[in-house]
Order: sequence, then structure tokens, then C-alpha cells
Amino acid sequence: MKKFFSILLALIVIAGCGNFGKKVSKDYLEIYYKDGITKEQAEKALEYFYPKWQDKGEETKRKSIQLAKNGDTINFRMVSNMDVMDKMDDAVFYTTGNELSSELFNGAPVNVVLTDKKFKTIRTYVFKEMTKPNYGEKVLAGNIEVYYKDDITAEVADRMATFINQSLSPKNFISFQAGRDEGGLLLIRMVSNKEKADQIDDKEFYALAKTISENVFAGDPVVFQLADKTFKPFRTFEYKTDADPMAEEMTE
Repeated sequence: MKKFFSILLALIVIAGCGNFGKKVSKDYLEIYYKDGITKEQAEKALEYFYPKWQDKGEETKRKSIQLAKNGDTINFRMVSNMDVMDKMDDAVFYTTGNELSSELFNGAPVNVVLTDKKFKTIRTYVFKEMTKPNYGEKVLAGNIEVYYKDDITAEVADRMATFINQSLSPKNFISFQAGRDEGGLLLIRMVSNKEKADQIDDKEFYALAKTISENVFAGDPVVFQLADKTFKPFRTFEYKTDADPMAEEMTE
């Protein structure tokens, strides 16, 4: 699954001066590479991360990572804000290692290493293979990916991805999932950064749910959820066509 690692977006910072290896960079993002990592691998990682970690509508803070090889294992080292990292579930980092393994390094083990500004190790999450969850089939339009399941067809999912991409024109990847809840209602989930989502007015999410309903699903009622990168919801809204045209926030 192409994840944009939004949950780590604000937590990686720029490295201090030092001999950290060769470097490739693009705007806000710099990637150092050494110990058997090739320039081609570093450039592939740069192009992979750049759109995922870019803030929309504001200047993105500088971020530094380092790639190094130890035998057959890749060490993915990132300069980190530990005040925030300490509050995160370990599963986030183990999942990240699995994603990098499959997306960038042809299945090679990837350790996730949190470091200070001089790439001195603070904490290491040694790679452990995880069972890949089934999020459904996937379609992609620009920087929008939609996973679809239950009775949602590829045609409908593609229409949804295309519409959202044209409407939002996002600079970074955004992941959605379309399916049905236990009661058969249309269920739309959007991967979101909880800290940033908490700063956005609820009406914005209701408006998005309403727009998707009207332009993709012929005005059908929608249960719209904000979710983490594993599509586990943390906030739910319900758009009811037969109710007062205001958002009903169900859980938080």
C-alpha cells in the first residue's frame, strides 16, 4: 500500500552538520546514503517520499533521513522529534519498516532507526515481518488512491478517485477506502493526521462527505470517517440526505 506517512510528517527534522554520506535532495527533503546504498536507490526513495511528506498550502519544514546497508538489511534512519515519537505506538514504526521493504527495497528487511540531528541512534525498531492487511483492491488518480471493497466496483472507485483528485489537487498522497458498514450504509474512510485534523472545523469534513455523496454516489447517505494509516477510524461523521443539512458527529 502506498502510504504517504502523514503520521510522521511533522516529526522529522533537519540534520546538523556532519559527514553523513553522499546526499540527494529536493526542496525540503534531504537523503544521505552510505555503506552499500546506491545513488539510484537514494533517488528512488527521494521521489517516493517527496510528495507524501509535503505540506499542502504551507512551507514544509526541512527533513533529513539516512539510508545505510548492513549485510542484507537496510537501516532507515530519520532525524526525529522524540517528544512526539515517544507518544506513538510501536506498531507505526514496524509497519513503516514493512512498507519500505516492499515499496523501495524489493523485500529486504528494513530497520527503522530514530536519531538525533547528528544521526546518532536513539531507538531502533528491528524489522519484523507483518501480515499485510487486506484493505481491498486499489485504483489511483493523481495523488489520490482509493481502496474499494464489498459491493463498490472498480468503476465507481475510479470515479471517486478522479473526482477527489480534480477537486482537491493535492500535492501529497491521500488514501481513501470505500465500502459498506455493518448496516449496509456507504462507508468512506480517509487517512488523516489526527493532530492536524483536530485543528480543522468539523464542517469541512461534512462538506467533503456531502460532495463525494452527491458527485460520486448519487446523493446516497454516507458514513465518513477519519482514520489512521491502517484505516482504523478515530472520528466519524454521518451525512444523511433526509436529515437537516448539518453534520452529525457520531464519535471522537
